Amino acid sequence: MNLAGSPALTLLLRLKLRGFARRQARRMRTPKGIALTLLGLCAFGTWLAGLLFSFLQDPRVLPHDQAEGRVRAFALLFTLLSLSSALTNRGLFLPKNEVERLFSAPLARSALVHYRLLAGALRSLIGGIAFGLFAARRMPSPPLAFVGIVLALQTLPVLNQALAIALGSLGPRTAAVLRRVGSGLLLCTVVVLGAGAVWFSSGREPEAMPLVGGVLESLLASGQDPLGHPALAVLTSPFVPWARLVTADSLASFLPWFGLALLLHVLAFEGTARLAGDFRETSLATAVRTAARRERMARGGGVAATRVSGETARWRVPWLFGRGPLGALAWRKCAGLVRKARGALWLSLVALAFITLMAHLVLDTSSREEARATPVLIAVLGTIYLCSGLRFDFREELERMDVIRSWPVAPARVFLATLLPEVVLVTLLVGVTVLLQACVAGHLGAQVVGVLACLPFLVFTWVALDNVVFLFAPVRIVPGQDGFVQNAGRRMLQMALLGAVVALMGTLGFLAFWGASTLVIGPLHGSKEAALLAGALGVLVELVLCAAVLALAGGAVLRRFDVARDRA
Repeated sequence: MNLAGSPALTLLLRLKLRGFARRQARRMRTPKGIALTLLGLCAFGTWLAGLLFSFLQDPRVLPHDQAEGRVRAFALLFTLLSLSSALTNRGLFLPKNEVERLFSAPLARSALVHYRLLAGALRSLIGGIAFGLFAARRMPSPPLAFVGIVLALQTLPVLNQALAIALGSLGPRTAAVLRRVGSGLLLCTVVVLGAGAVWFSSGREPEAMPLVGGVLESLLASGQDPLGHPALAVLTSPFVPWARLVTADSLASFLPWFGLALLLHVLAFEGTARLAGDFRETSLATAVRTAARRERMARGGGVAATRVSGETARWRVPWLFGRGPLGALAWRKCAGLVRKARGALWLSLVALAFITLMAHLVLDTSSREEARATPVLIAVLGTIYLCSGLRFDFREELERMDVIRSWPVAPARVFLATLLPEVVLVTLLVGVTVLLQACVAGHLGAQVVGVLACLPFLVFTWVALDNVVFLFAPVRIVPGQDGFVQNAGRRMLQMALLGAVVALMGTLGFLAFWGASTLVIGPLHGSKEAALLAGALGVLVELVLCAAVLALAGGAVLRRFDVARDRA
């Protein structure tokens, strides 16, 4: 059966799958590979089992009208994200080692598009299953909603590819305009996510919002679902078939919409394969650009692999940490942040808005206890995500470690100066998000102040431990590579280590608070306010000492780093 439209391309798909399985088997020939593979499979299995359990056990079901409004709003959000990607990656993306050979082979253009769409569908299937298990929990019929979500997420990449091919024959000037349009779509995505986060933070009643209640009250009637607003309903009207498919409460109401959605998917699939226009030149440029980005990611990873543009290269970078040796090294990293982090800033804002929205979907903010836990959850998840994605630290310095090791500066100072810019950036982004959420929700109190005070130390601890582990056992991790299962196992070990250290710091902080407050109330006969102040100072001293220990540990690992060990 020629699924890709050509026997040769179908054979190529089978051979690539066989090669993937063979490489995975080769990685399991060593004890280290077996252990990391089992840990990675355990991580994936635990994650999917947790999603499946919550999928089957969550009793909270949304009313049909609210469920359809949410599905349409999220469909608009994912479409904006997808379109922004298609505007910057025009043409038909194929790997660099395949694109020239496939374009020169006697193959129909439709067969190449079929091959690309099938390969993309196989890669996105696991993500669609995981998101379906998470998102279908509160739908009227979770099993039917799961099927509908998986089908909808398989259709979205097809539309993305159709737009990329349609724009592939445009000139470079138009491409520059389209990249600006893509940035505008990312801005719209941030606004949509931010609006959703504001609504969920508000307690869903305009009078519960001390800062923005008047604004929403002028837009919505009291108690009305904001996602059911007529303007949003008109804007999301193209997503009605998929919204009705996901929110169907019976098989009789599900099957007609499923048939329509499946028909639209097939029509989009075949229509994309038969689009007119010559996309070969832009496809070659996209393949070269993507290959270059992957090479940069192999040297560092994350958004630190972004290429510096001519515009940002002319920007002046302030000396935020002084003009001494530490300040000079920190300025070097600040220059990378300023000149590469424009796209990273957009992605960080999208991620933080999405995390805030997800925190309110997971927690019941009508409960006082869970509402108080919301800033903590946002701070922890925001720290984990941004620290893993930015990587403006030693993880982008593998190609320059021989130079770094030759610097006449103490390793601990080099370690601290390299991490400070990223720590400051993540702390500002996450701190502003927590503060805005607390102000909108009307829960700005001592707990939020405590979270903001502890946030810099949490970020530094997370980044420092990540870099200590990296310097101790450096590894090049590129998204999409064959060893993703082993990388998941390695990340599971790192997360366990990070969690243990953070728990130890929390325990020491509690002991410091208890000891200082007890000393003030007992032998010193102080007041309750003085005891609280002494406890807070004790926690601050403990956090500073732990940060100093981590900096010294990072310096020790950097001192023993051997540049000859990097054999990649």
